[in-house]
Amino acid sequence: MRGELLTLVSIGALIACQNARAEAVAAAPAGQAAAPSKRYNTTGRDIPLGGPLTDDGFILGDISYTLTKDDRLIVDAPAFLALLKPSLAPDVWSRLAIAVGPRQEISGEELAALGFTVAYDQATFGLKLSLAPELRPRRTISVTGGYGPTIGALAEPSPFSAYVTAYGNIDYVHRGFDRGLATPNIQLDSAIRYRGLVLENEASVQDRFSRQATRLVYDDLARTARYSAGDLEPISRGFSGVSPMAGASIVRVYSDLEPQRNIQPRGQRSFTLVRPSTVETFVNGQSVQQTRLNPGTYNISDFPFAQGSNDVRLVIRDDTGAENVISFSINFDRSLLAKGLSEFGLYAGVRAPFRISSRTYTDTPIASGFYRRGFTDELTAGGNFQLSTNGGVGGVEVIWAAPVGTIGINLAASNIDRIGNGYALNVGYERIFGSGSNVKSLTATFQTTSRDFATPSNAIASNPFAYEIGASYSQGIARDHYVSLDGYFSIGRGSTPNQVTTRATYGWRSNRRILLTAEAAYERRPSQHGFGLRIALTYRFDRESSAQAEVDTLRDRQRLTYQRAEGRGVGAYNVSANVDRNDDAVGLNGTATYIGNRAEIGAAHLTAFSTDNGNIIDQRTSFRFGTSLAFAGGHVALSRPIYDSFAIVAPHKSLDGATVYVDPREDRDLARSGLFGGAVAPDLSPYFPRVLTYDVPKAPTGYDLGTGTVTLVPPYRSGYFVEVGSDYSVTYTGILRRRDGAPVSLLAGKAIELTRPQRAPVGMFTNRTGRFVAEGLRPGKWRIEFPNQDERFVIEVPADAKGLVDGGEIRPEGAQ
Repeated sequence: MRGELLTLVSIGALIACQNARAEAVAAAPAGQAAAPSKRYNTTGRDIPLGGPLTDDGFILGDISYTLTKDDRLIVDAPAFLALLKPSLAPDVWSRLAIAVGPRQEISGEELAALGFTVAYDQATFGLKLSLAPELRPRRTISVTGGYGPTIGALAEPSPFSAYVTAYGNIDYVHRGFDRGLATPNIQLDSAIRYRGLVLENEASVQDRFSRQATRLVYDDLARTARYSAGDLEPISRGFSGVSPMAGASIVRVYSDLEPQRNIQPRGQRSFTLVRPSTVETFVNGQSVQQTRLNPGTYNISDFPFAQGSNDVRLVIRDDTGAENVISFSINFDRSLLAKGLSEFGLYAGVRAPFRISSRTYTDTPIASGFYRRGFTDELTAGGNFQLSTNGGVGGVEVIWAAPVGTIGINLAASNIDRIGNGYALNVGYERIFGSGSNVKSLTATFQTTSRDFATPSNAIASNPFAYEIGASYSQGIARDHYVSLDGYFSIGRGSTPNQVTTRATYGWRSNRRILLTAEAAYERRPSQHGFGLRIALTYRFDRESSAQAEVDTLRDRQRLTYQRAEGRGVGAYNVSANVDRNDDAVGLNGTATYIGNRAEIGAAHLTAFSTDNGNIIDQRTSFRFGTSLAFAGGHVALSRPIYDSFAIVAPHKSLDGATVYVDPREDRDLARSGLFGGAVAPDLSPYFPRVLTYDVPKAPTGYDLGTGTVTLVPPYRSGYFVEVGSDYSVTYTGILRRRDGAPVSLLAGKAIELTRPQRAPVGMFTNRTGRFVAEGLRPGKWRIEFPNQDERFVIEVPADAKGLVDGGEIRPEGAQ
């Protein structure tokens, strides 16, 4: 019922708006361009209007203006400047802003004199703008369509937020080693954030509390750098390796700090349009985007390249039918950096190894790091190292997108006390060619390691193989078939035997439900020797469930598996079961996980039978759970596990505790408020835009929830508090009459809160009978006024008003 009333209210407001505009153009037939002598406004009075401001058919936004009784246009100057800013080159917009100055209104004639032509648009009741290409800025178009600039105001994270997440499991052994109830194990992950500074901790509880890591983290986005102090998490590149350490670090890794940014070479190209055109982009013969563009100069970038060589074609068609084609090629590798970009990491401190599940701090200094830079779009190179008191290792890396394929090289040398000098070399090659279902992939690798190569964390050198060589080739055949060939050969050192693995695989998807995979393999390794076949048949019952049967003769193994994953959010679950048989035993296993509003719970059961006599040799049941306690904006809420950032979404007091649903769907929602606090969105990823939607189905009829969305770009381990609803939630309707009793018809006005006149007014329209709808009011007195009208009206929203209020007939101030 509430939804129907709100719909009627909205339709009423729209009709009122349309009626007001319709009177202004009554003299012009609908759908027909008016002759120059034809009048738009025949009412004999100025009419305040509002509508879209369009630029060659593209809507820039809504703007208020007045259509005067002599068909002149008076435009809202501040709004015009704001809407035009993205469409003008910066210097052009600055000249316009200086010319307009502090004025609140500007005429169409004045704008034309400044070079900006606006005209009344009879079809949309808005304004049409015409701009020359040279007035427009150079723009960049993203072909991948990834995450563009966020639209609208962003919510701010709470200055202070915190959470603690607990993952627990407990096992009960029915039969087998250590029978009975095992000691529960709980893993703890927590973070406290205050104005950009994050204190994060990891710990475990099993018999006793054990702290595993504590560190301070600060992200400097202006310099794209992350500073850490405490128990570090070093990143390794090449052969340099990492060692657990405590100290300080500075790191730039774009995937962590700017995950939206395309750091690979983008093949950027520019072109200029002199008239509106459609640009279609083809990559490797596939159409990836079709975009309608205004006149102007454009950089086109972020092509969805496949690994390897790519052919790009831009087909530009203008409205006259003329066509222009721009073609070019580029090699692409996902590990390349665009020219001029760099990533790095520097870690320094003391060794802090794990011993008996906890940190042990030593006085042994250690440092490690890496640096890589895109020197050209085809060449990325850098170096890496690790040093300690017992020696060190240093290396270089090179990635070259050559015309024949991508070549990667890692070379390192080491000098470690009591071990000696050593070296290591790895050369990789990759080429992907073809397109669509016939794409082909060829990879190869060669690695050699000397006997005494080691890193500072190694007590001894362990390099059992002198040389390792591998290659892989795969190819799609039509739409439903693929084949692949793999081969790996390792030459052992000393007593280590040579090892060989070869495999040929064929896959056939007979339809959308059935996939058959057949594999022939030969292995010669200490643990496996011989030739065998593996055949797997997968059947998909629907989008949520599938089953697989597998036979592997090389490992003498047979398996039958069923799995089902249902839904997302509250009430989702997944289950799986399998029967697994090998030489020694037959296993019957099952798992189930349920996603609740405040926790995740799961269970697994394993039973193993001896193949000799059928007796149970191992049987155990595991119970698992995960939950979080979150704090933001002075509010506490229980949640299912939080992994990084989160948002607490809670109802305003005026909703009387009605349940808030976050990201509601027909049969699922992400979270909901209730006894244990607001709804918690626990899965926000740092620096990725996220739009959360919310609804309150049991809100009072006519209650104004606002936009029903909130846009976030969460910083690292941040927390948000979002309050749904406010004091300004009343929808007020009534009929305005003049002193003589005539309706105040077909006018656009505004409602101003008398106790807070500085607050932005609420817009509203009247229809022919004087009825209006004003949304977003709160209890108290409001004044309704109209441009160029002397009469003013005062309405009073009752103190206990909620949702929809009908004020009846309303007369001007001072009327009897």
